[in-house]
Amino acid sequence: MKTKLIIHRFNPDSDKGPRYEAFKVDIDAGETVLAALIKVYEELDPSLSFRFACGKLKCGECALMVNKFPCLACEKKIESEMTIEPLPNLPLIKDLAIDRSSVLNRIFELAPLLRKPSDAASVAEIMDRQDVDTYVRFTSCLECLTCQSACPVLKKKPDHFVGPLGLLWLAQLKLIDGAERAGAKALVEMCSGCGRCWKVCPSKVDFLEEAITSLANEEKG
Repeated sequence: MKTKLIIHRFNPDSDKGPRYEAFKVDIDAGETVLAALIKVYEELDPSLSFRFACGKLKCGECALMVNKFPCLACEKKIESEMTIEPLPNLPLIKDLAIDRSSVLNRIFELAPLLRKPSDAASVAEIMDRQDVDTYVRFTSCLECLTCQSACPVLKKKPDHFVGPLGLLWLAQLKLIDGAERAGAKALVEMCSGCGRCWKVCPSKVDFLEEAITSLANEEKG
């Protein structure tokens, strides 16, 4: 099968602005976008930059935009023509590769309370079976950052809001020990509840809406 990939290209060290470059590759029908990108890299242009690690829906590293919709490149099946772009509203390193480290570190900068470890010995005593099941769902997050890229509040207030992923981490922390932490309420109240984050989440486990809405309800109570 022949497929045409129109790929976002931008090297901040040499380019004045982003551009798009088209590549045509022969690839088996049913293959993934990740496989097509690897084929471009190995056979046509080794300067192409993109992220992936496991290739098996485990790590979330390969999240990007295909035809204007966020997805995991290792899961998305190829089409006859695709426009491939990096996740929007996040710092870009080059081409399709976003700066994951700066996004994650920024959450801890805005919510340093997340760095404080809980007393692991007391977790089993505090959490009942239902809380444990909920916590397991909450920790199924791949940290692919599609939720962060889709959040309108984070786009407007990147220096103040932790985004959906930060709220998820707060919900995890709340389940572990139930303790109130200074600054958490203000962060939760910044969320508009628009739902864009959980609508674009590629996880097969429905957890993000539950985590954010439950955390918001607790802060209102």
